[in-house]
Amino acid sequence: MSLNAKLLRETFERAKIENGGATALGMRFYARLFEKYPAVRPLFSTPPEEQHKKLLASVASIVGAVEKPDILVPFLHAMGIRHLKYKTESAHYAAVSENLVSVLAEHLSKEGEWTEEMKSTWEDALKTVSKIMIEAAENPNKFQEELTKAGFEPNGFKKDDPRPWVAEGQSGEA
Repeated sequence: MSLNAKLLRETFERAKIENGGATALGMRFYARLFEKYPAVRPLFSTPPEEQHKKLLASVASIVGAVEKPDILVPFLHAMGIRHLKYKTESAHYAAVSENLVSVLAEHLSKEGEWTEEMKSTWEDALKTVSKIMIEAAENPNKFQEELTKAGFEPNGFKKDDPRPWVAEGQSGEA
């Protein structure tokens, strides 16, 4: 996995403090997602005021573990399998990725800078994330041994931890 971890970290750290911070970013993510992709709205039972915390904790975990594939890949496989419960389809990943990049661009360009390099770095990272999650969702049995070793149940949820959206060694704080 050759992603620009430094740029991902830098832009995400900025996003957490600029333009209203992480809460504003997360709330805008869901407002835009439901506006632009209304077909995904029924997949969410948690209100955006709570859901955005899970989203940002997941993004923080991914960004924090991007240089640790031994942690990141099982985490993403578990997340892909877990999203089967939510009725996530492969086509939804592109919508979520496009939405996150667009919201990051909007969010970061208000107080600072958003460049083509930032855009392509996030697009590349989200393509990789989506590919790994979809691979697991399409063949969950293939990853059961890996999930068990990483502390996940076969359904992608963590053993003895109510926060499956936080990767090992990450705080879960956006």
